[in-house]
Amino acid sequence: MRNFFPMHPKQHLALQLFDIGAVQFGQFMLRSGIPSPIYLDMRRIVSYPALLRQISQELWQLISHEPFDFLCGVPYAALSLASGMSLLADKPMVVKRKERKSYGAKRMVEGVYSAGQTCVVIEDIVTSGVSLVETINDLEQEGLLVQHAVAIVNRQQGGSRILAQKGYTLHALFSITELLDLLLQAGRIEPSVHHQTLQFLQHTTYQKLPDTSVAPAPPVKLTYEERVSRCTNPIAKRLLQIMTQKQTNLALSADTQTAAELLQLADTVGEHICMLKTHVDNLPDFDRNFTEQLRAIAQKHNFLLFEDRKFADIGHIVRLQYTSPVFGISEWADVVTVHVVAGEASIVALRDTGCFDQRGMIIIAQMSTKDTLTDESYLQKAVEIGGSHRDCVIGFVAQSRVHNDWGMLQFTPGVHLATKGDSMGQTYNTPDIVFKERGADVIIVGRGIYAAPNPAEAARTYRQAGWKAYWESF
Repeated sequence: MRNFFPMHPKQHLALQLFDIGAVQFGQFMLRSGIPSPIYLDMRRIVSYPALLRQISQELWQLISHEPFDFLCGVPYAALSLASGMSLLADKPMVVKRKERKSYGAKRMVEGVYSAGQTCVVIEDIVTSGVSLVETINDLEQEGLLVQHAVAIVNRQQGGSRILAQKGYTLHALFSITELLDLLLQAGRIEPSVHHQTLQFLQHTTYQKLPDTSVAPAPPVKLTYEERVSRCTNPIAKRLLQIMTQKQTNLALSADTQTAAELLQLADTVGEHICMLKTHVDNLPDFDRNFTEQLRAIAQKHNFLLFEDRKFADIGHIVRLQYTSPVFGISEWADVVTVHVVAGEASIVALRDTGCFDQRGMIIIAQMSTKDTLTDESYLQKAVEIGGSHRDCVIGFVAQSRVHNDWGMLQFTPGVHLATKGDSMGQTYNTPDIVFKERGADVIIVGRGIYAAPNPAEAARTYRQAGWKAYWESF
């Protein structure tokens, strides 16, 4: 079914949704009482049978690999989607009523089913997740089991995380960021509209299911200085203080060929950076004297040392790797990166070394390669784990805002003043894009500085561009 549109099927669908008015831009008042620059009206799809069929096919592909017994659409917007999927895949449905019948059997869920059978819930748009949760609660009260939900658009305003916290997995055809990017690339919207809409979405994020009778107030963005008091981890506080004092949010990824080159680079650009990111296992001339010299340079220029080790193993192994005398990471690195592919075990094992009272971890939530496997499910779990360990986790490596906790920082790699890529799948964004549209707190720049003819001047340029974009993002 995915071969229906052999050339860019998702962009084709995105443009059709825009053309029929299912995606609109302007000034709209949402049901919550919040004014919005974007309005999604997926009910229009029912008037376009071919499009309804295509959307139903794509939604089915998202969930077809999961074992389940029934489909159920959230009333009323998703009933047509569930019906389309049911007919295409010959999968039975149950129907959840908007309100309980006052006569007859007085059932809330219609259909032929038994307690213990499983159901996938279909929604058109997920914002806070409240409609999905209400539907799931009614299904579960009838004895049906729910683990997965499917939607056309995830507005990335907290709903998917709220669902994940309750044990449900959301599969979405589009994230709102992806939908906006596709429309921008096709010339359907102007860059200013793209930027304004992303800014609105990032600043209106739900942390819990809202009281639907009260409009939630959009959170106000805080400065680095104002966020110090929101941090639990001392190294996070120190980083924000360094950034404020030096007026820089630039982290240099120093991927040099030798330790000697790295020391020279660190001293050359140290006044312009808040962090120096290293991969010491790549240095053929590494020795313990190197880390002593590096520490001295960091103290001289007041920046943190960020070892991008990406610990990603069972607890016992990551503890040995971190404390190993070979690289001595536990003795000199202020911050290390951790994958959570092994769950929270890696975080707990590192924390239990006793070194993180004055050190910090950064969880890899997203990566900047074009075919990264850090999907929505991984992202949700990574954010959940990070939020549970604020004493030692200071934030996330991410390409877009994945949380709204001002005590946690977002570190965004793949930044270059000229947006381009390389032959190994790395993609780039400018400082303007990552601060104004992606919610970055710290930009990580590599080749744009260390491969420049004059690294010090390049670092100065990125520092100024990053600081300017940060202030313009308010």
